Amino acid sequence: MNHPLHAVNGLYTDYYELTMAQALFLEGRHEETACFDYFFRNYPFGGNYVVFAGLQTLADALRHFIFDDESCKALHELGFDPGFISWLHRNPPRLTIEAPPEGTLVFAHTPVVQVSGSFAHGLLAETLLLNILNFESLIATKASRMADVLLPGQLLLDFGLRRSQGFAGFHASRAAYIGGCASSSNVWSAVQYGHPTGGTHAHAWVQAFDKEDDAFRTFARHFPQKAVFLVDTNDSIREGIPKAITVAKEMEAAGHKLFGIRLDSGDFSILIPKARKLLNDAGLPYVKIVVSDNLDEHRIRELNRLPVTADVFGVGTKLLAADGSPALNGVFKLSELNGKAVMKHSDNPEKITLPGQKQLWRVLDEDRITGDYISLSREGRPKGEERKLRAIRTEKFVSGDPFSGAKLSQIRERLRKEKARLSGFIGAEALGNIYPVEISRDLQDLQAICLK
Repeated sequence: MNHPLHAVNGLYTDYYELTMAQALFLEGRHEETACFDYFFRNYPFGGNYVVFAGLQTLADALRHFIFDDESCKALHELGFDPGFISWLHRNPPRLTIEAPPEGTLVFAHTPVVQVSGSFAHGLLAETLLLNILNFESLIATKASRMADVLLPGQLLLDFGLRRSQGFAGFHASRAAYIGGCASSSNVWSAVQYGHPTGGTHAHAWVQAFDKEDDAFRTFARHFPQKAVFLVDTNDSIREGIPKAITVAKEMEAAGHKLFGIRLDSGDFSILIPKARKLLNDAGLPYVKIVVSDNLDEHRIRELNRLPVTADVFGVGTKLLAADGSPALNGVFKLSELNGKAVMKHSDNPEKITLPGQKQLWRVLDEDRITGDYISLSREGRPKGEERKLRAIRTEKFVSGDPFSGAKLSQIRERLRKEKARLSGFIGAEALGNIYPVEISRDLQDLQAICLK
């Protein structure tokens, strides 16, 4: 089965990366050794954390990031130098990537990913890296924010493929599962990545029958183990739910149980309590109430303040289209060239970068995370520290080589543990708490030297 990443090649880059790389080649500087940092400056969605995601996708994409015959022909047609094109064809990128495991919570202005290798290849890979890591981390973070407001036992389902930005929905569903969705309607993504898939049925199914209960009855006959009836095609309270109850009772008599009913419109503050009462009065307390209709973390939080709450939330547009923050502003900046530390100067202090090859550490106090610590790689593990430090960037691979990260279930579990250990710094209740990030004395001194 074809994978979308099979369409990737060396042309998956911005034009100016190619012009810079060619100029380096013509100057004889293309194979100078360089080190780049990937980091972000601001938190999306007005939040205070980002879920790191997309590393496996990046590694897989980089295996196809080569300049094959077809790519080279295109570069010739675009007018690039024949010698430069020949070098690209004969020298696929061999970049060393050091990164946190997916599911790690990361914070602003910290060197999340370090990329080292030839100067030209680093520039050419920038666009692909930013495209993948920014996007999957953004969607995983949005899903995580929605999961943050769930009550115990509630589920979050990804219904967003049809509202996502073209084929980006393929990777968005993977990221949504990492962030906290229990399953996705996206079949292609589920088959490729191994996350659960599921769904209900559309209004068109009900409209295809003369009687609403016949629509439910027929659907239940074919899917008795996981049936969810969409009850708002007509009148939810007077028609849809009573007919769903009738069929649910028939299912009980046949040895099956209706999983749930779905509300996709109306005033949920009125419909959810009424639906639960009708189901409970009918002896069907186990039937779950699924709600969908432009839900996000803010609306889910409001619904969970009701005396009676839904059991399952189907989220779509506002998840996979990243409503509220259309992009994560991750950047890719040069930090060292030919062994010499470099940094970006700026009149805007926020845009001044950290020079040199660095290591990123997580500061631990027993089982709690209390901050991050950034040091120069040459410093090694900080000595004489009373605090316990754990390296964050523990994944390492060379572009073009196979890389097998953790399973999605393990990534989700890592995220769950990270959030528990960072409870004082993340979530709506911690918006006023600044996550501590400390810079080593040697790194501060090096930055001061570079600023002169």
